[in-house]
Amino acid sequence: MATVIEPRPLADLEQDAIARVEQEMARRARGVKPWTTTEYVDRVARVHAHYTQRRAWLRLHEQEAE
Repeated sequence: MATVIEPRPLADLEQDAIARVEQEMARRARGVKPWTTTEYVDRVARVHAHYTQRRAWLRLHEQEAE
């Protein structure tokens, strides 16, 4: 019997990506070259931009998936 795995919601994936940015910020804070606040905000903005583009792409192509 095949198990169907439901894809995770994009919001969950986006939150996971932001958590990875936060982990990297914490890791770098212990190192020689920590991120500035601007670098951190830029990375978070990139994550949001990526998922915004992904949602737009999915809206355009949702009829193909049916």
